[in-house]
Amino acid sequence: MKAVILAGGFGTRLRPLSSTRPKPMVPVLGKPNLQYLLESLEKIPEIDEIILSVHYMRGEIREFIDEKMADYPKDIRFVNDPMPLETGGALKNVEDYVDEDFLVIYGDVFTNFDFRELIEAHRKNEGLVTVAVTKVYDPERYGVVETDEEGKVTHFEEKPHRPKTNLVDAGIYMVNKKVLEEIPKNREVYFEREVLPKFVSKGEVYAYRMARDYYWIDLGTPEDLFYAHQIAMDEIAKDNGYMTIKETAEVPDDVEIQGPVYIDEGAKIGHGVKIKSYTYIGPNTIVEDKAYFKRAILIGSDIVKSKSEIKDSILGEGVVVGKNVILKENAVVGDYAKIYDNLVIYGAKVLPWKKVEEYEAFIKIKLDPTKVKPGVTPERCPLGLPECIYTKFKAIAGEKPPCDECIENQWLF
Repeated sequence: MKAVILAGGFGTRLRPLSSTRPKPMVPVLGKPNLQYLLESLEKIPEIDEIILSVHYMRGEIREFIDEKMADYPKDIRFVNDPMPLETGGALKNVEDYVDEDFLVIYGDVFTNFDFRELIEAHRKNEGLVTVAVTKVYDPERYGVVETDEEGKVTHFEEKPHRPKTNLVDAGIYMVNKKVLEEIPKNREVYFEREVLPKFVSKGEVYAYRMARDYYWIDLGTPEDLFYAHQIAMDEIAKDNGYMTIKETAEVPDDVEIQGPVYIDEGAKIGHGVKIKSYTYIGPNTIVEDKAYFKRAILIGSDIVKSKSEIKDSILGEGVVVGKNVILKENAVVGDYAKIYDNLVIYGAKVLPWKKVEEYEAFIKIKLDPTKVKPGVTPERCPLGLPECIYTKFKAIAGEKPPCDECIENQWLF
């Protein structure tokens, strides 16, 4: 049996992290999500080959497989999409390499689900597609699934405005090759919007409900990445306690740690540092004295200088954060960016290799994005920024109003 991992998407909502790496290569606790999937598939004897459907930054994925997964015991085949084909078009592109029934996994799914359960369920029903489903709190973000008592899918709707249930498509399928005959070749086709509803209407789609003890996260946004790290740390804490410090990490006795916290290989932590819950400090990161972290993700090889505060924020690889810097409110800093001393960044996204030397950002005003337009900027900052920062922001907004996309995505550019 073949397993297909769809790994060709752009990961637009994960930018700037996905600006320098393909979406399946975004790491959780220092390990790319693709590696988690491959390790899960390694445990299934009937799967003899993994097919990686790739497009965006496919060279990065191939390099990772060649260097880090060279000892992987199963065959790995790369199938390149000649252009963005979306999920349905990408499946059509692997038609020549799959058997009668094959497993499909979206490359941004972070889960500990045992795929063997779905394979077995598909063998027992009479459907052409069996979709893994799970319950979530925000079903309007996903494909919502309704089933009858026998598990047959009676209705499927992608991202409905008013979902009737919180049972959603988990992006994991068993698919019969006959389904691919209905998909046109070399065209953008959405499997969830165009293909799946067609077979639901024919009564040929069944659902398999994942057990509640499995976790499942769609790594679509930075908020999802936070949640994945939280889940992963909680899982580790069950067996190893609330503090994980790798052997080669250097952590002085006066560092205050409140777990769950994970400090990876080669990290060097200064004196008087405070590391609060759900913080991950990646390999070879250097943290100087009296820095503060809470719910922070540092992917690795970062430098955080003294007395800086990072809270609810993500640093890409090789980021340099100056002294007395404050990063808060879901700020995301791209790889190898540099934040100069004494700056405060609230909820902004910083492009890779960007040097932030002053407050040149258009900061999103959460109460009403239209207020950044010239002439209607409020006198006081609704975010509570220091007066000197907000004055600078108002001056820039007056000279060059940001476009709607920059307002919405809070880009530092």
